Amino acid sequence: MSEMINTAQLKQIDAHQFALSGELTMQTVPTVARESTDMINKMSGEVKINLAEVVRADSAGLALLIDWLRSAQQNKFKLEFEHLPKQLMQIARVSELHKVLPIHDS
Repeated sequence: MSEMINTAQLKQIDAHQFALSGELTMQTVPTVARESTDMINKMSGEVKINLAEVVRADSAGLALLIDWLRSAQQNKFKLEFEHLPKQLMQIARVSELHKVLPIHDS
C-alpha cells in the first residue's frame, strides 16, 4: 500500500500577505523550501503567512517556519504566522518553540 505524497505551496496574496497550503511533512518540506526561497528572500516590511490551508504537518513543517523566521531576521523584515494548524501548534508547544515563533491567533 503506497501513500500518496501531497505537496505544500506558498502563494503570494499581496505585497505583505502570503498563504501556505497543503501538507508540511518530511516528504514535502524540502520541495516547498526550495521553491519558496526566492519569494522569502524578496519579502520586506511586515509580512504575514497564513497557514489556515495546511492540512497536515510534522516537525519538518515547524523547521520550515523556523528557517523562514531566520531568513526574515537576516533580511530585516518582520514575519508573522497566522492560523497555525492545531497539529503544528502542539509540536511548537512541546518543543517550546511557540515562545519564539511570531504567531498571531486571529
